[in-house]
Amino acid sequence: MPNNYDFSKLRDIKNIEINPAGWINPLTVEYGIGEQLGPTYFWRVKGTRHTFVIPVLRLNFISSGDYGKHFTEVLENFKENDYESWRSEGFSAPWMREYEANYSHFIL
Repeated sequence: MPNNYDFSKLRDIKNIEINPAGWINPLTVEYGIGEQLGPTYFWRVKGTRHTFVIPVLRLNFISSGDYGKHFTEVLENFKENDYESWRSEGFSAPWMREYEANYSHFIL
């Protein structure tokens, strides 16, 4: 089920443009810091509600500060490993249709 988060609760919201394969590009990702067991980044494709969550220290470690690369990899993997299988099933569950509503106009 999509994780929706109220971005008005975040601080230091930023935007970054990325170009993930299989998506309509450029794509804008918005992200900001909130508190969820410590400083946490909440991020989403601008224009959607589904929110990805990752601790700040974890993102800094795995991305070496290149957040765009991390967001790109996550979205490419999400499309190939999740979204495409749900599409092949015809978005048969209500929660799958929520993802379709969020992403159908961003994914090729």
